[in-house]
Amino acid sequence: MNRIIDPHLHFFSLRQGQYHWLKNNPPAWPNLDLIRQDHLPDALLSLNGFSLEGCVHIEAGFDNEQPRRELEWLAQLLPATRYKAVSYAKIDAPAAQFRRQLEALKHPSLVAIRDITEGQDATRLLTPQVADNLAHLSDSGLHFEAQFELTHHSVVTHLCNIARQVPNLRIMLNHSGLVGQTDNWLENAAVLAALPHCAIKFSGHELLDNPLPLQAQLTSLLDLFGAERVMFASNHPVCLIQHDYQSIWQQYLALCQQDNALWHRLSYANAKNWYGFNGS
Repeated sequence: MNRIIDPHLHFFSLRQGQYHWLKNNPPAWPNLDLIRQDHLPDALLSLNGFSLEGCVHIEAGFDNEQPRRELEWLAQLLPATRYKAVSYAKIDAPAAQFRRQLEALKHPSLVAIRDITEGQDATRLLTPQVADNLAHLSDSGLHFEAQFELTHHSVVTHLCNIARQVPNLRIMLNHSGLVGQTDNWLENAAVLAALPHCAIKFSGHELLDNPLPLQAQLTSLLDLFGAERVMFASNHPVCLIQHDYQSIWQQYLALCQQDNALWHRLSYANAKNWYGFNGS
């Protein structure tokens, strides 16, 4: 049995949560009907050949005005030892507002915050208050789940400058940096990889029209970040654009080409270490 800790998934309860992005203004995704429904942990507990030992739940718009509601809902769904939570806070908010946001989010499961800054929204990471907010995040024992395209050189440079001033700041880059076949990204990835407290999640390829070949991309990321700072993640249920949950982990297992030590690191050990799961 292949034990996994999935460091990037979402659970939905459409009745209890708001999910305005999914209900009222849904993206033009293939298989949207499979995604736009309730998704709860029990559906992932009967996998063939894999055992989901733990997961990191990433905020999913349950209630962006009161994001703690999602944390309280998760605590009713999952044993505390089996999950960690990433919530939402506006990373470019004025410093006092950002501190109030974090204070309101205090919860035993909370390990990080995410604020999606894709496309033109990435320029929000260049605002002056981001440095103070990331420093406060680090001081609070939390890390930043960054979600932007690795093609944004100015953003990468700015985050690295902040990280050098805040040496304990931990940054987790989501979805492999969202790079496609024609994108120039390797130089920026190398700059981020030079930060010892920066890791990357290998996920989200279903979001791209022309993703890089997975084996080649994985090889490049391992060369840059090392085997200790790359981790496989599902992006469930958004992965249903292309793959069901079982299939995506089978695909990841195949990428390791029977290297059991590498598979264990990328599918279990790295997520355990970076997100602070207890146990063996």
